[in-house]
Amino acid sequence: MPNNGSPPALASIEVAPKMNFELVQEPLVAIESHVCIARTHRSEVVRMLENAASDPDLANRYMRMFYLFQGTQQDEFSLEMQAKALSLRSTYRLQTHTKEPAIRLLALCAAGDMRENLPLDYLIEHQAIRLELLYILPGQPPPLQIPDHDVAMVAMGYSKNNTPLLQTLCNWAAHWPRPLLNHPAWIPYCERERAYQTLKHIPGLIIASQEKWTRHALLSLAKDPDPARGVGHWPMPFTLRPSELHAGIGFEKISNTKELELYLNQNPQEEFYASPYIDTQGEDGLYRKFRLSLIQGLPYVSHLAISEHWVVHYKSAQMEFNEDKKREEMLFMQHFEDNIAKPFEHIFKAIHRLIPLDYWVLDCALSKKGELIVFELDNSAWVHDTDPEDLFPYKKAVMQKTFTAFYQMLNDQVL
Repeated sequence: MPNNGSPPALASIEVAPKMNFELVQEPLVAIESHVCIARTHRSEVVRMLENAASDPDLANRYMRMFYLFQGTQQDEFSLEMQAKALSLRSTYRLQTHTKEPAIRLLALCAAGDMRENLPLDYLIEHQAIRLELLYILPGQPPPLQIPDHDVAMVAMGYSKNNTPLLQTLCNWAAHWPRPLLNHPAWIPYCERERAYQTLKHIPGLIIASQEKWTRHALLSLAKDPDPARGVGHWPMPFTLRPSELHAGIGFEKISNTKELELYLNQNPQEEFYASPYIDTQGEDGLYRKFRLSLIQGLPYVSHLAISEHWVVHYKSAQMEFNEDKKREEMLFMQHFEDNIAKPFEHIFKAIHRLIPLDYWVLDCALSKKGELIVFELDNSAWVHDTDPEDLFPYKKAVMQKTFTAFYQMLNDQVL
C-alpha cells in the first residue's frame, strides 16, 4: 500500500503557527566549493589559503578556511573556522560555473563536517544553477528573512545531532514559500534500523536486519560460554559498527567471542549496530558493491567497486591500478539500465513508495543468486565524477545521466 502523509514517527510534531518567511536578495559573494577545491592542483592550495585569509568578508573568510581544511586531517581546526563563520552569518553562496543561473537552489544545512550534508556542489557543478546554503542552528528561532530561491532542498543527513533540526524543519515545511525537496519528515528513515523495518517486506529485496546493541550487552555476550551463539537470533559471524559512524569506520566481522572482546576494547562507543554477515564473495574470490542515486524513484549508477576484502570501498579497492577491474566497472555502468535498473524496477519503485525521498543514495550488491542486496541508504552520501578522466574515461558520460536527472528534478519544481 502507498505510504501517504507524514511518517508515523513524526506525525505528532505540532505544526508551527503561520510563518511568513521574507524572501530577500542577499548580496553574497560566492566562495570556493568543495568540488572546486578538489579539482585544484595542490600547487595552488597555498594561493587559495592566502586569498581566503585576506578576504575582507570575515564570515566568508572563516567559511573558506573550513572548506580548505576539510579532509586535511585538521578537522578540528576546520570546524572551529565553520563555527566562527556561523556566528557571523548563516547564509553562504558557493561558486558554480554559470553566471546567469536558470535555477536558484537553496540547501538547508546543519553545522558539522562534510559528511553532515549532501555535497550538492558535486551534483550541480556544470549545471545552470546557483547554490546557496542556509545553515539551521540548534535553539535558534526561525529566520525572518531567507535568500530568495526557486527550490529548496534539505541537505542535512540523519544523525542524532541533526534529529532536533529535522524536527524544526518539519514545523517550518508547511509554511515554506518555495517547493521543498527531501522533506525532513522522511530523512530519519535513512537510519539503519528504521530503514530495515520499513523496507524488509519488499518482494525480491535483501536488506540486512539491523539491531542496536549496547556496549554492556555485547560485553556480556563476549563472556558467553558458547562461542558460536552470535547475537540475538543470528549465529556467528555477524557484523558490528558504531551507531554514529559511517564510511566503514569501526565496521568489522565478528566470528567468535575473542574477536568480539578485542573489538570492544578497540571501539569505545556505547551503542552499536549488529547485523548478520551477508557473504557476497564471487567465484573469483572478489567482492563487489555498487552505488546508485535514486532520483524520484529512478536509479542512476555512480560506481562499481571490486575488492579483495569483504568491506568494499571504492578508494581502498584501488580500482585505478587494475585494468580488469576498470573494464568490469565500465561494462557494468554502460549496461546498468538493462542489467540492474529494469530487472529491479519494481524494487526501486517500492522503496520510493515507502520512503518517498526525492534524492538519496543506495549502496548495493548482488547475491550469489542474483538478488538485489541493499546495504545502506543515505540522503547525504557523495556522488561525483572527480576521478581522473585519463584513468576512468568511461565515467563522465554515464555520470552525466545522474546530473541531468538531478537538474530535471529541480527544474520540474521551479514555479
